[in-house]
Amino acid sequence: MAPLDNSWGAVLIGTYFGIMLYGLTMHQAYRYYRLSPNDSMFIKSVVYSVLAFETFHTVLCMHIGYWYLATNYGNPVELGNGVWSVDMIPLSAASVIMSSQLFFVRRVYLFGPKYKWVVYVAAFLLVVELALLAAATAEAFIQGTFLRFRHVTWLISAGFGTAAVADIILTTALIITLRSSRTGFRRSDGVIEILILYAVTTGLLTTIFNVLTFLFALIYTDNLIYIGFDIVASKLYATSLLAALNSRHSLSDKGSGISTVYGANSSSTPRNPTVLSDRWRTGQGPQSNSMQVHVETVTDLVEFPPRKSDHLDRFAKGGSGGGVTAV
Repeated sequence: MAPLDNSWGAVLIGTYFGIMLYGLTMHQAYRYYRLSPNDSMFIKSVVYSVLAFETFHTVLCMHIGYWYLATNYGNPVELGNGVWSVDMIPLSAASVIMSSQLFFVRRVYLFGPKYKWVVYVAAFLLVVELALLAAATAEAFIQGTFLRFRHVTWLISAGFGTAAVADIILTTALIITLRSSRTGFRRSDGVIEILILYAVTTGLLTTIFNVLTFLFALIYTDNLIYIGFDIVASKLYATSLLAALNSRHSLSDKGSGISTVYGANSSSTPRNPTVLSDRWRTGQGPQSNSMQVHVETVTDLVEFPPRKSDHLDRFAKGGSGGGVTAV
């Protein structure tokens, strides 16, 4: 077994950062359920699944730390043996990654027919990633010790490498679509730039930690540093998903329909005054009818030239013939 610094010390540090990210995920989940009660059942199901897998993954991380560093403190022999929680880490991480990526895969699918090949490739890579990490979990139970597991760490390396490739493909497709959707108007183009920056940042973070897990599981098979990176990588997926969903409201406040790229529409913002007062952290207070204000507005209709972002309009409509709906 490797020294504690680059074995269980690395796992412990990864757990620290993972639990902090889990807390951020729970905060984002609270904001999501307060601000987006009218989202489609698909998006709600994705969020439910991600939170369930994330919670289970966090429980595994906490049990690993307690088992090896508290229960078996002073028992170096046991530090080289596997336990059910550490054996389940690869499959648990794969479940978080795949459930989070379902939203982004469907988002690219709704961009239009010419992006279907991207969806098929990304979906195939995610299935391969799930299969590889499931095989790694099975091998962990079979081998029983970290010494015997060393010759199959390539399964973890291949799984996270595949996830990194899927990240790059999906992020690139999103950036290309956004860049081709420029309208020439400063306001909408500014929102597009924000979306591009966000896509690059979140995609880059998950890709970096996937690549680090890939490299350390492939090269440094005699230590457990790759598990530390594994823990952080899976947490970033859930945080990125919920941050993307919650960002729709700030984008909608800018008055641009481009926010529909994250599956939003104007009806996703709750109209309940209690919810709105919670959003802005202000007291709702008693309602009074003592004063009423009537405002009359006159709107001039200006005909603009056709936009280049027809595929985004189709995305906002969810492929239906009716009005804008959440996807």
